[in-house]
Amino acid sequence: MRANNTPRNHLTPFTEGPRAWLVLARNAIPVVGVYWLGWSADIVIFQLWFDGVTALGAMLAFQIRAFAHNDRRALKPPLGVPPNLLPRVLAVVWLLLWLLLSLPYGFILLLLSFAVFESGFWNLLLGNVSVIAALLLVLVSNILEAHRRGYVGMSDADIRLEFNWEFSLHLARVAAMILVTFILRLGLIIGLALALSYVEIYPMRTLRFFGGDSTLEADNEQRSRD
Repeated sequence: MRANNTPRNHLTPFTEGPRAWLVLARNAIPVVGVYWLGWSADIVIFQLWFDGVTALGAMLAFQIRAFAHNDRRALKPPLGVPPNLLPRVLAVVWLLLWLLLSLPYGFILLLLSFAVFESGFWNLLLGNVSVIAALLLVLVSNILEAHRRGYVGMSDADIRLEFNWEFSLHLARVAAMILVTFILRLGLIIGLALALSYVEIYPMRTLRFFGGDSTLEADNEQRSRD
């Protein structure tokens, strides 16, 4: 079923709860940084990279926790390990998966470090209090967003569907970042923030626009994503 694309329908996510406002605020951070805090294009690009890689880490953490919870409900020892060792094992599994699945982000960070970022960028980044505060805000926002998705209440099959969906969006984000790296101009930062917010708040509309909704798993296109 295709969504009704009326203006009122587009505003529905903003009346259903704080999630859409949180997305919009997070994507507005680069706008505030450029126009009020004097951030350079390098800092904006890094903030976008950090947003993606921390969102991936938060998603994996809550999904792994949900899988372990489902095993406990089935009265099976999660991963076959003693309960006292479970938190450490889950942390190691999460770290390994995060390192593996974030390889595309690692590649683009190397590209940025060697081909884009100016000399002394890392010292400038670590010495800027406003940038550090913004990165912490992004991290907290991504953790809250992953928690809001409620993976613990899903079946294992539903969690896998969510992973397929979210990881595909992460790959799309990496591809977009490669393009943005070479076309970004500070005058376009407002449009970029709005575009990123739209994709995140209305992912199904975006997929339909590009004709990609037909590639989703069976019944997955019926999920409430808009």
